Amino acid sequence: MTENEEKKTPPAAPRPLAKRRRRLKLSFVLCVLLPALLGALYLWFGASERYVSGAGFAVRSMKAGGGTDLLGSFTGLAGTGSTTSDAYIVLKYLESRDLIDRLRADVDFEAIYGGKQIDPLSRVRPNLDVEKLLDYWGRRIKTSFDPTSGIITFEVQAFDAENAQHVAELALTYCRELVNGLSERARADAVSYAEEEVVRAEKRRLDALRQLRDFRNRTEALDPAASASAQIGLLAGLEAQWLEVTARADALGQSVDADAPSLSALRRQAEALEKRIEEKGGGIHVTGSDEELTGLLAEYEELQVENEFARKAYAMALASLETARIEAGRRQRYLAVFGEPALPEHPLYPRKVLHPILLVLVSCGLWGVGALMVYAVRDHLT
Repeated sequence: MTENEEKKTPPAAPRPLAKRRRRLKLSFVLCVLLPALLGALYLWFGASERYVSGAGFAVRSMKAGGGTDLLGSFTGLAGTGSTTSDAYIVLKYLESRDLIDRLRADVDFEAIYGGKQIDPLSRVRPNLDVEKLLDYWGRRIKTSFDPTSGIITFEVQAFDAENAQHVAELALTYCRELVNGLSERARADAVSYAEEEVVRAEKRRLDALRQLRDFRNRTEALDPAASASAQIGLLAGLEAQWLEVTARADALGQSVDADAPSLSALRRQAEALEKRIEEKGGGIHVTGSDEELTGLLAEYEELQVENEFARKAYAMALASLETARIEAGRRQRYLAVFGEPALPEHPLYPRKVLHPILLVLVSCGLWGVGALMVYAVRDHLT
């Protein structure tokens, strides 16, 4: 080939590797450096500073624990009973709508978190739905629970130090009232059944006493058995007198005439005693009642048994109620607070150094994965 022909040859096209490198550099700038720069500028100069105040506490019971159970020995949990479940209830309550509603009723929530001095990305918008407001509150409170020790901690963020402390104090107060309410309901549930038993036993006791009183008013006898015993004793005395008079009359009839006055008197006395014995022996009655003694005694014994059983049942119900009250008092829950909300002196958020670094790392990771996927698909198609 001649020298003129070599001069007329067109220059070679740029190599594909150089184009790929330029595209990678451009995508790295757009996907990593630019977002990191914008994020750092926002964090340093645009984001509002957030103060943090919080508290730490544990839900405890008045009743001393009896050691860890079998499940606790394997899991390492301090307790798997009702105090642990109450701790989870408090943990969920800190991020619940009920707490938000109480906060909005006690403080101006929109003024604390939606003031104009707060940057637009951090403030809460006015007239926000409750569900979205709950999501916003979830970003302003941080909760944690240690199952081993049962300790709950929470941190509340606000754009002013006093507001952060005030909101944290209110949240702690609400938690304390919640635990007190749970404890009171548990105590009421434990005692309510015993109180119902006392009411039933008392009604049965009063009914037994009323029936016994009505029986005594009807029969005009305090104790039918005692009255019957007295009448039986009287009958026995009459029979003894009749036997004595009869014996005397028989003995006198052997020595005097049949119409002798003394013999006639003894016979009249014997007839009177015999008539009296027939009246008493024909059916012993309780004073003031015409009913048969056997029926009255059976009815009285039933009333006495029912009265005695009702008395013992009432005493047992009262003892059970007292035991239930003592046990409920021992199981009472309370909030053991070891860290009160304090006034913060320095804002902890935003993290102006850590967050840009994390943004760079996350952007690099996403950019690397995306670049690999794009070039893998392109190489597969070509």
